[in-house]
Amino acid sequence: MSKNKVKVLFQDEHYIAVEKPAGILVHPYKEKSKDRRSLMRSLKKQTGLYLFPIHRLDNNVSGVVIFGLSKEATREIKENWGHESTKKKYIALVRGETEPEITIDFPLSNDKGIKQEASTYYKTLNSNNGFSLIDISIKTGRKHQIRRHLARRMNNVVGDAKYGNGLVNKYIRKNYKLYRLFLHSYELSFTHPFTNEEVVIKCPLPEELQKIREDFENQKLNIHDGSIDLPEKP
Repeated sequence: MSKNKVKVLFQDEHYIAVEKPAGILVHPYKEKSKDRRSLMRSLKKQTGLYLFPIHRLDNNVSGVVIFGLSKEATREIKENWGHESTKKKYIALVRGETEPEITIDFPLSNDKGIKQEASTYYKTLNSNNGFSLIDISIKTGRKHQIRRHLARRMNNVVGDAKYGNGLVNKYIRKNYKLYRLFLHSYELSFTHPFTNEEVVIKCPLPEELQKIREDFENQKLNIHDGSIDLPEKP
């Protein structure tokens, strides 16, 4: 991680929420991982606080991440993590034209092959020239849930090397030097377990994604503009 300080978005005596940049783990969940950097380590060093992980964002996803400052606070917020009062919102640029709005209810297998319920809702903000910008809410938090659900509908997240579309990724890398996903957690809201007040934490779109969004909205983003060699139609 760079020497820049972690940006704190919210803090009280129970929780601290920060902006996670793309390209770093939330916490080193694999003991034998060669990369020992993590958002949690950097924040702990910066604040001197003992932190308890509550959730994760994928390595190449940016946005709001919240930590507990005690075991009790962590336990309390986790109990309501899947409740309607807890809302996790994302913005993504994806391949193709998407439905105006849709809920994807499709179970996903975990690392042990066990199928788990998974629900992803999105509404389309704009579609043009082979891309769509969508606003996403998730009720469950399965591994790579958003990416897997969207890939299943052929609306792969731009920049996704694992579940994405190679042609789209090549276009974005060549024109924008983007080596991350265009997937950003822009808002987290929940009912505070200790005050019963609604907490809304927002995180603006990072600079490297904002330029792409502006070009998309100005219809300057077009995979058929000749900037890469498309395969000839059979």
